[in-house]
Amino acid sequence: MKSLKYLAIALFAIMMVSCGDNEPKNTFTREFNMIYPQLPVGHKFISKIEKEDAKGTKIVATASYDGDHLKSVHVVTNYGTGGSNEETIYFDYDNGAIICDKSIQDVTYSFEVNAQGAITQLKNVSTSRTAAALQYSYSNELELAQIVSPSSTDVTKVAWLNGKLMQWESTGVNKKDSVVYEYGTGAPINKGCIDVEGNESFTFTKYVCAIMRNAGLFGATSAYLPTVMKKGYDYSQTVEADSDEPLQLKRYDITYELDSDGYVKSYTTNETPKYTVRITYR
Repeated sequence: MKSLKYLAIALFAIMMVSCGDNEPKNTFTREFNMIYPQLPVGHKFISKIEKEDAKGTKIVATASYDGDHLKSVHVVTNYGTGGSNEETIYFDYDNGAIICDKSIQDVTYSFEVNAQGAITQLKNVSTSRTAAALQYSYSNELELAQIVSPSSTDVTKVAWLNGKLMQWESTGVNKKDSVVYEYGTGAPINKGCIDVEGNESFTFTKYVCAIMRNAGLFGATSAYLPTVMKKGYDYSQTVEADSDEPLQLKRYDITYELDSDGYVKSYTTNETPKYTVRITYR
């Protein structure tokens, strides 16, 4: 009787593990040789990003790993006005695929990488259309990204200076967007290789991209962290009608909380609505 009892317990445990495994079955297969990113000394993998703004919206992005390789990113957004959204992104390095489990529509992308493990192309498996094409410098810094949809192609150009991300500018059909960064006195060294706030996201949502950048899948991260982010035209300025002086971008300060080893624990901006982002490492 005892043996039957223990057998029943073991079977129940197996069923629970099986039921808890929600990873989708990937039907896309191919011969693929993954080159994994080589990350710098001192790098820390992010396990969680949490953002909460003054209006009560909260975003939690949680990452899981297989050894030192990013396995999945799960993002839950709870809006301050009510309602929520949820998505999970899975990485299949054997077949070079990213499987997106979204509340709106599931999609699988195949990807290619350069010699340093950064993604250079994303292709929608079901349509065989290229979704993104990315180019990098010899330092593996992202310089150009083309994001393709059935109706348009957006082009993002990225500028760097001495390992620091200085600006990105995106243009497309009825679209023009840009963010400029400044690095004041005491700008922190980016020891943990976290993403720069306000960085452009490609194909995936903001904090999925942030964790992918931390894992090296979108190339190098900025060597330092900016203390100022400039974005969005300031229409409160007084500019003469016949003046050639362009409108200036709005200026937002970024302040950081570091741990005793100099890794970022959180940062806060005075952008409206004001928000704080907290980072947890493995």
